[in-house]
Amino acid sequence: MKLFVYCAGGFGKEIYDTAKRANQARPQWDAIYFIDDTMESGSTYYGTTVYTLDGVLAGFDLNEIEVVIANGEPLYRKKIYEKIHAHGIRLGRVIDPSAVISDTATLAPGVVVTPFCLVASDAVVGLNVALNARAIIGHDIRLGAHGVASSMANVGGACVVGDGFYIGMGALIKEKLTIGSEVIIGMGSVVHNDIPDAMIALGNPARPMRPNVDKIVFKKN
Repeated sequence: MKLFVYCAGGFGKEIYDTAKRANQARPQWDAIYFIDDTMESGSTYYGTTVYTLDGVLAGFDLNEIEVVIANGEPLYRKKIYEKIHAHGIRLGRVIDPSAVISDTATLAPGVVVTPFCLVASDAVVGLNVALNARAIIGHDIRLGAHGVASSMANVGGACVVGDGFYIGMGALIKEKLTIGSEVIIGMGSVVHNDIPDAMIALGNPARPMRPNVDKIVFKKN
């Protein structure tokens, strides 16, 4: 089995390192490569080979590969997932050996768990979700698909978070809240109340500031 990290960039390097550590702790893959459609297929990045998706489709047995997605934009995580799913490529999981995952937690395909995260009792982490370093996902939480919890985000027990979420670095979410789909919670925000779908929430206490119209977290200046 070979693992492909889709998107050769900064987050891709972090996930590549995480995958190497996971593979050293418990061998799962014969090789770890990148997929990036903006680079030349067969080129080298971060010490390994980069392929385009077309290069993977032409050169590999799809029954012998897994993919995880290294993009920090929930919208693009979903789009990349839909593209590979259309070709019948399955998602893998990458979990850092330092992470603490409850035996009763559920991690869907495509989940990436980077160093020192906690996923607590009976939590469910949805399809293609990325948990960045030291994120805390409390007991009985439900995280929707294609979302991102940034470094040191802390989601209190029994919260329900919709698809396509983005939780910024160091944000805190009080227990038993409902956070809608396509919500962006800004860095360092403290969420005391439910947030409706497709809103950008900021501050302490966090308030919905404006609609998340274009669904993009990282705006280009």
